[in-house]
Amino acid sequence: MNVQDQEAAGSASPLSAAVEERIRAEVGRYPQRRTGLLPALKIAQEETHFLPPPVIARVADMVGVSHASANELVTFYSMLRTKPLGTTVVEVCAQLPCALRGADELLGLLAAALEIEPGDTTPNGAVTLLRSHECFGACNRAPMCVVNDEYRENLRGKALEAFLAEVETAAGLEGQTS
Repeated sequence: MNVQDQEAAGSASPLSAAVEERIRAEVGRYPQRRTGLLPALKIAQEETHFLPPPVIARVADMVGVSHASANELVTFYSMLRTKPLGTTVVEVCAQLPCALRGADELLGLLAAALEIEPGDTTPNGAVTLLRSHECFGACNRAPMCVVNDEYRENLRGKALEAFLAEVETAAGLEGQTS
């Protein structure tokens, strides 16, 4: 069902009218509408915080591509999320400079403290732990991670202990792990 059919049938959109207007404006900037798919999905994700199937389908219909094409794009790019994120998002840089200075150990300690695997969210929805696919440009202060867009650097020794306690508190797990 295309956008016009949905509107005629009175189907409720999973996106607000303002976001749909932004998507239309963004897609209109491109000589070929399908070129606007990635920016349109990013706009939708700003509102919904992740891209469930109804949102992907709506954006695909608005852009004029198949649902399968939109889903392929969503599952290809790591910046597009198909699952909701926690209130606190901890993304550990695992690129070479950080890896050489203990990123894997940091990721393992965080996973153990949170009792989840990288890529997962704590059962209470408080914390999502991610392994970065891109460098954050803080190589001289490795190992590091980004917590809700805030850099946390030089995570070794006492700084690491304090950070682990902070993350456990954010997850509601303080005092439950060692």
